[in-house]
Amino acid sequence: MTQKTAGLTETDKQAIEELRRRLSNELKEVPSHSDDYSLLRWLIGWDYKIDLIVPKLKHTLTTLAALKLHQADFSSIEKVTEYVNATCTAMSYYPGGIMGYDKEGNVVAMQPMAKTDPKSLLPTGRLSDMLINRIAESEGIMSLVRANEKRLNRKLGAILICDMEGFNLDLLWMPGMKAYMGLLQVLQELFPDAVRKVYVIRAPAAIQIGYNMIYPILAKQTREKVEFLGSDWKEKLHEVISPEQLFEHWGGTRSAPTPFGHIRMGGKVPKELRYNPDNNPEEPMPKQLTTVSVSARNFQKVVVKVDRAGSCLKWFFRVSSGDVIFSIDHSSGKVIRPVFRLSTEFVPEWGEMSCELPGEYTLTFDNSHGKLWSKEIKYRVQVIAPNKD
Repeated sequence: MTQKTAGLTETDKQAIEELRRRLSNELKEVPSHSDDYSLLRWLIGWDYKIDLIVPKLKHTLTTLAALKLHQADFSSIEKVTEYVNATCTAMSYYPGGIMGYDKEGNVVAMQPMAKTDPKSLLPTGRLSDMLINRIAESEGIMSLVRANEKRLNRKLGAILICDMEGFNLDLLWMPGMKAYMGLLQVLQELFPDAVRKVYVIRAPAAIQIGYNMIYPILAKQTREKVEFLGSDWKEKLHEVISPEQLFEHWGGTRSAPTPFGHIRMGGKVPKELRYNPDNNPEEPMPKQLTTVSVSARNFQKVVVKVDRAGSCLKWFFRVSSGDVIFSIDHSSGKVIRPVFRLSTEFVPEWGEMSCELPGEYTLTFDNSHGKLWSKEIKYRVQVIAPNKD
């Protein structure tokens, strides 16, 4: 017997069915996003504008499928945490984590944002790794939300607590702010109407400078949900979150080996974890790189042919300045590497994948967002055939 979804109007139901019809192929591949409340979030997030929603939702579904996040086990907070923490060696220096649940069943995430050290963090890993990591944790949170929605039969979401203890103006270092705002825009595009409430705690007066920078890119629904709590923040949190769900550092009674539990507390990244080309076997010699100039409002494609399934496709590139939009597609139309806007100011981009399908693979370097300046890209693309038995 099909469970009826509470709180849906007739208009909601008709719009949800239209989304299912127009995105039937993509939703078959990522079926976890085809439930009523998941599709309702898209409708609310984009004011029920179906023609606007369809390509955006398609982008989310193909991104999750390309990253294979639809196959990950996100059935518990512990499993999400384990998956996310394994994505890179410096993960403990990315502050945050999933705390627990509020009294209504919403998922509570904690971000001790002021514990970030952007000047040592950005030179540590690829920007794509940071994006994939944040997308994975967000999808993990929404998987937990969907599980509770199914159990409780009501629309839920994420509660975000932003702890600004230790905030200083060094956090407003422009390359770091640019990376953070780019990341925020990506997550809002992929997960609309996911946030139920944002609580900002222990915020000094100077935080207003940073908030004024971020405010213009916040979705209009999110702006309305941000609340700055005063000195009684612990009591305010207890009104919506049981102390048993909060670790000691945030006024809770939840048992853990440390006052922070499993929440990552950031800090300065040790020098030995920062990127060193001498320690990267994928770093090519300069003569092995091909140079291409991508003019503003334009793109360049690199097409490689893969004759045998199981071949390894490898790529490496640097952008002379600014950023470039990078993606990989297969001749069948399948998205292999999702569209990411990437800078290589601190760390180059590289990666590899096993080609399940023979055919042509197209690597796209897109500068269509550029208004005036060309981007010089130095790259190497390799196809390595599988070993013969």
